[in-house]
Amino acid sequence: MAVGGCASMAGRLVESAALLLGLHLFRVPRPDVFVVQNPPSVPTLAAVKLASWLRGAKFIVDWHNFGYTLLGLSHGRSHIIVKIYFWFEKHFGQMADGAFCVTKAMQHELAQNWGIRATVLYDQSPDFFHPASLMEKHGLFSRLGNSICSAMGNADCISVGMFFLQLTRVF
Repeated sequence: MAVGGCASMAGRLVESAALLLGLHLFRVPRPDVFVVQNPPSVPTLAAVKLASWLRGAKFIVDWHNFGYTLLGLSHGRSHIIVKIYFWFEKHFGQMADGAFCVTKAMQHELAQNWGIRATVLYDQSPDFFHPASLMEKHGLFSRLGNSICSAMGNADCISVGMFFLQLTRVF
């Protein structure tokens, strides 16, 4: 990555951290606890940890995956960016007041290699959730009637896709 690319990425990270920090310090009413889902780790963990410290709130990490492993898929496990991300994720993860994760395997990894004690909360829907039957779907759409817009073919996907692309460029 060129020096200009690194500077640009660093600028975006600083901007994102400032936005997150400002939001958590000035826009959100003072909470007792901040719960942050990981990933994303950078700059989220640092910004929320700082906000929790400044506001006297607990800092809890909800571990769904390791961000550095996802980054390693595109850059390779030995890339310097992946190593920095790993350090950042581990360092700020260890600063949490509590943690939970979605599998016993992740709980074991966090305990053995990261020094983090996490409680397992399985990420699955309750038994009463199920795919809707044809009759249930018909009943729903009959009740909704004209209150929802009609499909516009490919234009629906394209307009939503373009809107999403515009949003991702902002962040």
